Amino acid sequence: MTLTRRQAYWLEVVGLGLVALALFRFGLLALAFLVPIQLVWIRRGESAGLTASAVFLAALAVMKLIDRARIAAVIDSGFAGALLLLDPLFALGFLVGLFVLNTERPFVPTTGGFRVANVVERMVAAVLAGALVYVPGFVALAASNDAGSALVAAQIELLGALLGESVREAELRALAELVVEIIVNGAFLGFFVTLIGNWWFGIVFAFRGRMALPDGNPVMERASGYELTRFSVPLWMVWVLIGGWGGVVLVLMTGTALVAPIAWNVGLVSLAVYGVQGVAIVWYFLGRRRVSRGTRVAVIAGIVVGLLMPGLNVVVGVGLPGLGVSEIWIDYHRFDESEG
Repeated sequence: MTLTRRQAYWLEVVGLGLVALALFRFGLLALAFLVPIQLVWIRRGESAGLTASAVFLAALAVMKLIDRARIAAVIDSGFAGALLLLDPLFALGFLVGLFVLNTERPFVPTTGGFRVANVVERMVAAVLAGALVYVPGFVALAASNDAGSALVAAQIELLGALLGESVREAELRALAELVVEIIVNGAFLGFFVTLIGNWWFGIVFAFRGRMALPDGNPVMERASGYELTRFSVPLWMVWVLIGGWGGVVLVLMTGTALVAPIAWNVGLVSLAVYGVQGVAIVWYFLGRRRVSRGTRVAVIAGIVVGLLMPGLNVVVGVGLPGLGVSEIWIDYHRFDESEG
């Protein structure tokens, strides 16, 4: 049976939206749930990308309603409702960030109106958009049904099971609060890395797939022009980096807990942006020396593995962004016309 163009469109949009839901529901695969929706953005454009996102959210809402009815008899129904809102809220932040990364709508203000954002501006705006979703949402959830205390209590119970009953409850509570603090202070670094990773792998899969890409899609046309070696962080970003880490130093010196999540998240995300520039510099020099693509991918994979290894992760996590920051003062000739 031959599908019409309209049937093929809806089959792809709805199907990939449901594939994203399936990934979202299964453990570590949830870290890649945006890739199918990014494929829709690249293959079918903005309208289709938004439709696939809506299909995903609608199907997720139905599943959460079923989950609520199933567990309400086991735990307090009010707390169960607040707990089950976490997944849709979590997904919504990423979908809004993906929209910012892909949209063709101009949103950067200029003297004459607005213009379409470049890659770095999109990355920063995507994190800010995620913050606009998450911060009010989690504040509201923490305020309702005492969810914040319940989260700490759950951590205490887990730590008690791991460490044994010999540890006092006060020590467990202090340790649980430390765990929650670390998660909150690094939340947007995780958001940034996951979002950018899904966005990039979705682009790669779309252009390396066997299916032909439909013509006339501005999202696809813009994505086809992305080159890692051309990634460049604007000069103003260094002040964000300095401000974020200056805030971290201030927090460590004064113990001001109120601004700690802001300082740590700004500092870590700005460091990650410069880390991408560091990877771009490494990729450029490997390409300039005619290193094969497979070897270049292996080098970058080795860098990623280094980030996961205790001890080495500090060297890579500081050295790579340091290389990116160094381009403020050192000209690596990445943008010389003679370098191609």
